[in-house]
Amino acid sequence: MPAGDCIVVGKLGAPYGVRGWLHVKSFTSPADNLLNYSPWALSRGGNEWQPVILEGCRAHKSGFVAKFEGVDDRDAAAKLTATLVGVARQSLPEAAADEFYWRDMEGCAVVDRTGAALGRVHGFLETGAHDVMVVQGAAGDETLVPFAARYVTEVDLEARRIVVDWQADW
Repeated sequence: MPAGDCIVVGKLGAPYGVRGWLHVKSFTSPADNLLNYSPWALSRGGNEWQPVILEGCRAHKSGFVAKFEGVDDRDAAAKLTATLVGVARQSLPEAAADEFYWRDMEGCAVVDRTGAALGRVHGFLETGAHDVMVVQGAAGDETLVPFAARYVTEVDLEARRIVVDWQADW
């Protein structure tokens, strides 16, 4: 599966039991949306995704546990720890008018309300209150901008540009 076609939806954790099951952390909201997407592919963080056959996946405590075809014991499962779980972009529903997939915003230019360049979207952080956009400047410095309507005034994915008022209340 091509890297550009894959969206990260979770991450594999430690083995669960001795029969090849692994803990899975969902990055979807709500978390159980992870169970709605298939097929899954796995990546060690590079650009290559390997399709896998999911034999089973179920809720467990605050996350999930999953079993993949060909992963039949604890040692085989341990080799997959920290592997990213992705799905084809086409398997995700269209985002609502005021919603965005993080992946679509990564790399977008970020400017303030006067048009001054702040940098590019480097990633996002999930916090309890709201998501935070990590903007990396030309010199490598990072600015954290709350991803909330109060601070993010415009997202234009076609133009790959996000307008922020990141000092609205400061």
